[in-house]
Amino acid sequence: MLPAARLLIVEDHPLYRDGLLALLQRSAPALQCRVAESAEAALLQLQAHPDTDLVLSDLRLPGVLDGLALLAEVGRRWPTMARVLVSGSDEPHLPQQARAAGLMGYLPKGMEPVMWLHALSRVLAGDPWFPLAAAAPEPGPTERQRAILGRLAEGHSNKAMAREFGITERTVKYHLAEIYRRLDAGNRAEAVARGTARGWIRLA
Repeated sequence: MLPAARLLIVEDHPLYRDGLLALLQRSAPALQCRVAESAEAALLQLQAHPDTDLVLSDLRLPGVLDGLALLAEVGRRWPTMARVLVSGSDEPHLPQQARAAGLMGYLPKGMEPVMWLHALSRVLAGDPWFPLAAAAPEPGPTERQRAILGRLAEGHSNKAMAREFGITERTVKYHLAEIYRRLDAGNRAEAVARGTARGWIRLA
């Protein structure tokens, strides 16, 4: 079961868009899904709904911006939103491009529905999902991850971090889950110890 979350699906192909919506409404009723058919419409939607948790965008969109450019712009304007690229293309470099752009995932359109739901659940839990992710080098921590790990070392609560960074406690938990995964840590103390050992944070 996918957690409650707010999604924006950016897809101009009506058959695929309607099929994806039907899958999510049937299998993940806790999700609140909105749709946009272009990058321009998506940005207007996000201005009206800045509490969106996840943006799923097709690579090929009508208008000036394609999916990668749209998600890059979303990252600049709303850095705490999770972003995932979707594509029906079999170009092998796309997952690496998506990862290099700081996205949370890349989902091929041809995946089985059960894998789609699995991938979305991973992303909503703060865990990036890419096909053949092990073959691609994992980038270093983001500035937000470094900042949250630093506050963790200082003993700040999730609520205090959410207030300081202007994000929700849910988003703090997403970042913490990703930090724990990348450091193979089971709790805050382990995350701080391993983050310090890797040079992610420096304790005074």
